[in-house]
Amino acid sequence: METYEVLIELSAERDLLGILTYISETLKEPETAFRIYSAIKEQIESLRMMALRCKLVNDELYSSRGVRRLSAENYSIFYIVDREKREVHVFRILCNRREWQSLLDS
Repeated sequence: METYEVLIELSAERDLLGILTYISETLKEPETAFRIYSAIKEQIESLRMMALRCKLVNDELYSSRGVRRLSAENYSIFYIVDREKREVHVFRILCNRREWQSLLDS
């Protein structure tokens, strides 16, 4: 089984911190924030062993770039697999309720 190095880009780190902060501080639900944070991190780490298990996104522009989408709780983890370097680049983590196409390049 192929293994990959999982790299979390700065934009995804900011997304994850924003999710954690919003749930724990704004919604005053620190336990829920920790549970969701853990679930997202667990799913990201699972890409190490099965990076290609998720289909390309259903958008011609992004699928042509190799963008894949993995779900965790109510969030979508967007990533690209570099098979040659055996790397997974996680670049955004967005709430499922948001219009993700307009946010991927921001």
